[in-house]
Amino acid sequence: MNLHFFEPPDAQKIGGLDAAITSLGVAMVQLGHAVAVNAGLPANPAGTVAHFHGLWQRNFPALARECRRRGIPYVVSPHGMLEPWAWRQKRWKKWPYFQLIEKRWIAGAACVLATAKPEAERLAKFFPHNRIESLPLGLTADKRPDHAAARARLGWNADETTMLFLSRIHEKKGLGLLLTALVELHGTVPRATRLVVVGPDEQPDYAARCRDFIAQNAARLPRTDWIGPVWGDARWPYFQGADLFCLPTHSENFGLAVLEACQVGTPALTTTGTPWAETLGGGRGFIARPEVASIRAQLAAFFAQSRRTEADRAALAEWAWDNFDWRKLAPRYAALYSGLR
Repeated sequence: MNLHFFEPPDAQKIGGLDAAITSLGVAMVQLGHAVAVNAGLPANPAGTVAHFHGLWQRNFPALARECRRRGIPYVVSPHGMLEPWAWRQKRWKKWPYFQLIEKRWIAGAACVLATAKPEAERLAKFFPHNRIESLPLGLTADKRPDHAAARARLGWNADETTMLFLSRIHEKKGLGLLLTALVELHGTVPRATRLVVVGPDEQPDYAARCRDFIAQNAARLPRTDWIGPVWGDARWPYFQGADLFCLPTHSENFGLAVLEACQVGTPALTTTGTPWAETLGGGRGFIARPEVASIRAQLAAFFAQSRRTEADRAALAEWAWDNFDWRKLAPRYAALYSGLR
């Protein structure tokens, strides 16, 4: 099978999602399929399937028309770009473009692919006549628990509780909610607690407001380390060394960073704005509504627990590997692709 992935240009790619798409391609090659990225469509369509990742790209409608002309089935993965939060950003601009252009070429897809059931249910409302499927993203790197060694490399004390926020500094990701919740917990947070903020300032004004809030509330917040962007393998010690990963986001169609924390045994605090509410139950994580009071309650529940043991971390990592290893997920993608031909 010949797979043609079409993706946004490098300047528009988001780190975690880009890694997930790349790892999907690698997994398909390991199954014996050919994968081309942003390459021209073949003259002979036999055995070819196209997969469009993301939306709002000027060249995608024309490529989709060419696929239909040549009889090449195509899959569209919106990757959260039609989620409610996304619509609230520049809706005046997006809605007419969607109705006139975007909706039409997506409606011609052989399948519209979600990464989780909640996104699939919302996509079905946009495209009631399309085939809608849901397949999760998989693990992007062969990383395992390494808690003590990672903390030593980062200079974190063994006896302190470390919370990690690792994401784009953007209002959607909820860093401000987390900071406010921590201020409201002042006096109940263990004294030896550290918050580490890692990520690029995607919204500079919002990032500046968060830093100002930290400075103004330094006496009521845990020690806060603002690290800035960390890319590639360098980010993994942060996941491995943290005691709690925090993504108090307003909206995620998947939330790959939550999975990355789990795969190295670090529990996550995230929100009902992600699809993790059901799967992180049973002690695997902490689920809040994307509002200060609920996040504060889940943080309090975390601090009330005894510290996770190495066995606890190993069990969480095993769960993530059992469910999201590409060696298990890739055959499901291959079956989807081959069923479209």
